[in-house]
Order: sequence, then structure tokens, then C-alpha cells
Amino acid sequence: MKLSDEVKVSLVTAVCILALAIVSKNILNVQLDFISLYGPVMVFIVYIILKDNVKKSKICCSPLIWSLAIIFMTTAILILYSL
Repeated sequence: MKLSDEVKVSLVTAVCILALAIVSKNILNVQLDFISLYGPVMVFIVYIILKDNVKKSKICCSPLIWSLAIIFMTTAILILYSL
């Protein structure tokens, strides 16, 4: 069973949201605001919008690049809140 690109990126997004919630509550002891908590979802929405519009570019359509962008955003939010 092969997963589509949207499902792969959405699974990465779900894991990142769970990681944000768990780490911020249990390790950092901070409450994230709405924008910070759903930052990975916003990147996923941009991916969904752009994937059909930019078919010619291999970078913009690659689920690996978008998954890495979501992971990067998650770690950046955690680093900013840990300071």
C-alpha cells in the first residue's frame, strides 16, 4: 500500500503538532499561543495550495522538502519558546 504525498506530509504535520503540545506542556512548562501551536498546519496548508499550482518545479512538489520545512518550523518554535 503506497501512501500519497498529501498523506505523508499530513502525517508529519500531525506528529509535529503532537510533539509541540507534549514538549511545551511537559518539558518547557509554557503555553503556546494559537499561531505557534498551529504553525506546522499553516505550512501544510501552503503545501496543499502550491502543489497544484507549481507542477513544473521538483522542489516545490517534493513532499520531502515540505516535511523538512514542517519539522524545521516545529523545532524553531520550540527553540524560541525555550529561550
